[in-house]
Amino acid sequence: MEKSRPRGMDRRQFLAQSATATATLFATARLAGAAEAASKAPTVLIVRDKTQKSIDGFKADAAIAQTLVDKAVMTLAGKDDVAQAWLTYVSPKDKVAVKFNGLFRRATTHPEIIFAVTNGLVKAGVDPANIVVYDRSDGDLATSELTLSRDGKGVRVYGTGKDYGKDEKAGPVGTKLSKILLDATVLINVPMLKSHVRCSVTGALKNHLGSVPNAGGFHNECCAAIADLNTLGPIKDKTRLCIADALYAIYDGGPVYKANARWDFHGVIASVDPVALDAIFDEIIRAKRVEKGLPPRNNSNVHITRACKLGLGEADLQKIKRVEIEV
Repeated sequence: MEKSRPRGMDRRQFLAQSATATATLFATARLAGAAEAASKAPTVLIVRDKTQKSIDGFKADAAIAQTLVDKAVMTLAGKDDVAQAWLTYVSPKDKVAVKFNGLFRRATTHPEIIFAVTNGLVKAGVDPANIVVYDRSDGDLATSELTLSRDGKGVRVYGTGKDYGKDEKAGPVGTKLSKILLDATVLINVPMLKSHVRCSVTGALKNHLGSVPNAGGFHNECCAAIADLNTLGPIKDKTRLCIADALYAIYDGGPVYKANARWDFHGVIASVDPVALDAIFDEIIRAKRVEKGLPPRNNSNVHITRACKLGLGEADLQKIKRVEIEV
């Protein structure tokens, strides 16, 4: 039945006005839907040092590294205080595992970035003795120029060694997880921006090959099972924040250091979404490789797209909010 129309308006005018109103309602609903989708889009924040003095050769500037990390965390959290920003992601009662990227000399997370992270955690009230900076072995600490520390009142820094939990299944690969990770309540992932010859980039997702004893088992099929590794509860559920060292980056032949494939990026890259972070890693490195006349990737990024399919985060660049700022 046709709705009643105002007196003096013929049927054609009434139907035209109704159609216009309906179209307006649908358009408004679409805009509201788009705004809601945008609000849910994961943010990947790129903070760069405008002075370009954050790294000189292999020496990082600790004060600038602290500024970059603080700005990244405050911006992501929407806070103007470092302690309050970190409290968005941790509580003073947490036991925090900080996973850095070690193994290859000069292709590791810089200590200055790592300790900028731990300084922020301490400002948020986390007991330094409840913070463990780790990778697979104590040898990774030496490679990264970190000092071994298992005791005392300060931040702990040591490798997993042989201390792993029960058997786990990550897709087709059997593995175990570091007891350091298992004992923590919160995980902060601190990788480095670099390419990888087997799987495009080594970022937040691949960083957890240092949380298992059998990294080699995950290198088949372009490292696709790395995605499955990241579905394991202690990794997926405890990850609060990813803060990547991008003081300098390696755009070809990684994960080892290659002097002719280094470029000084002077930044950090941060997100709460490890998949989105790695997707932006892939985009940044692809662009640099194309600029240098190289193929877009060393190899497939299937571990990133698979991680998205497994519900670990967003890999579609059109659905990621990329924000770049300078300090």
